Amino acid sequence: MQQIIDFIIRKKDVVVYFILLFFSIILTINSNYFHKSKIILLANNISNFTTERFILFYDFFDLKNTNKKLIAENLILKNELESIKNKPFIDSISNANFSYQDAKIISNNLSSFKNNLVINKGNKDGLKEEMGVISNNGVVGIITNTTNNYSYLMSILNIDSKINAKIKRTNHFGTLQWNGLDTSYVKLTDIPETANIKVGDSIVTGGMSLIFPENINIGVISKIDKFKNASTNRKNNRSVEIDSRENYFDIEIKLHTDMNTLKHVYVIESLNKKEFKKIQKND
Repeated sequence: MQQIIDFIIRKKDVVVYFILLFFSIILTINSNYFHKSKIILLANNISNFTTERFILFYDFFDLKNTNKKLIAENLILKNELESIKNKPFIDSISNANFSYQDAKIISNNLSSFKNNLVINKGNKDGLKEEMGVISNNGVVGIITNTTNNYSYLMSILNIDSKINAKIKRTNHFGTLQWNGLDTSYVKLTDIPETANIKVGDSIVTGGMSLIFPENINIGVISKIDKFKNASTNRKNNRSVEIDSRENYFDIEIKLHTDMNTLKHVYVIESLNKKEFKKIQKND
């Protein structure tokens, strides 16, 4: 301990210099927006790079489990292909409306009301805003921002997220929202009481926005209630209001995707989105 003290005393000029340098940098960053934004961007890039390398190290020891999941998924896809390959009315690959590419999650926040994810692909891979992201089991989120190497997603577990969905059995359309409570459940709104729905009904994407193809799995109905006026859910002394109207159901959906264990996802690009948006402008 005495040697450390002696060393500090001998190098006191250097120590004082670095202390003053540190405070000077802090003051410069806090007083100048340009410098502050550059430092934040650098810190985010370093964080994403470090996290990505750590995930690669972890994935190496999880290859056995990953291979099991891939084998199970390939089996499902082979069975689906076998069931449709002899049907002449199915569009060929030349008439495809969507394209897919894989990506890996390097950051997944589930601790707030506005949860987001980061994946390891960006502009250089052709990713853009408003592309849908799914897992093997269902919907994950929508890309809201991209850099050259990374993309930022609004998670399905974000109170600002609104996804067009439908009840597969009855074709009733609604809006999927998270109420800020349980990360395994979301709400489906705008379904009228006249709809003949049941607990256990499958919920899939509606395909109205071209962000997601139609009939991508989301979850199943776990609870059905009638909307109450001024319905409010609370968490951590904050309130999140869910659109409530009389004569409509309050439907709880159990998600197929476990958002806590996500590693690999698929990004979806609509090949007809530009044409779709162009015709929308004429409405």
